[in-house]
Amino acid sequence: MKKNNIPTPYYLLLVCFLILPCKSRAQALEIDENTTIFSVFFTKNIAYQARAQFSIGGSTPLGIPAQIREINSYNPTLQLGLEVNATKWLSNDQTWGIRTGLRFEGRGMKTDARVKNYYTQIDSEEGKQTKGYFTGNVKTKMKNSYITFPVLAIYNVNSKWNVYGGVYLSGLIDGDFTGYVYKGVLREGNPIGTPIEFEEDAKGEYDFSSDLNRFQWGAEVGFEYKVNSQFRLFSDLNWGLTGLFKKDFEAITFSMYSIYLNLGFGYQF
Repeated sequence: MKKNNIPTPYYLLLVCFLILPCKSRAQALEIDENTTIFSVFFTKNIAYQARAQFSIGGSTPLGIPAQIREINSYNPTLQLGLEVNATKWLSNDQTWGIRTGLRFEGRGMKTDARVKNYYTQIDSEEGKQTKGYFTGNVKTKMKNSYITFPVLAIYNVNSKWNVYGGVYLSGLIDGDFTGYVYKGVLREGNPIGTPIEFEEDAKGEYDFSSDLNRFQWGAEVGFEYKVNSQFRLFSDLNWGLTGLFKKDFEAITFSMYSIYLNLGFGYQF
């Protein structure tokens, strides 16, 4: 048999020459595939939406406490919100998806109530705080601003309707919870303590803004109607599962929870 006279080093060069281009092509393909997967995730089966909303609701105890005898008036005030969100559909038929985003929203109200033996705290002009049981009328104003992060599951019912539900996390940006008592009697310390009378225009003011809970979370459920391929009308209910005030807050003896109905419209990109 005739021997092959090609020296061994040339075999090595030949092998490298054949292998290196294959490896380079494989690396290029891997990079291309990674880039494609990344870009497809944010472009395929995903929808971006901008929303504007109006909210009706307030912060309330669950059930009317015995101390509150009558609601004289209630005003939800003008509470607006703006949101941007993204919906990632989990399949090509776009039946189920996950939605998340950011929402800047206001939550507020004005109330006037008649109360009896209502435990509260008022501030004097000298800065002294007086706690006791008040019988008479209480006016409250709440105006809070939050940044909210919803995490929702969304179901495409048909070509016109989507329904969704999940949880939301809210952080307080700016808080205002103030009011005053009037036309009544405050008894210091206990229901038979020293009386402080508020007659005619006299009032005892309070400010619980610094006692507001900085973080809240709750449940959110709602639906949206598809006017066309871009425009949406929606309504959802946000039900707070954490109290409005900090855990060590004692100036109101019952817990209050934020419950709001949101109505609005959205534009899908």
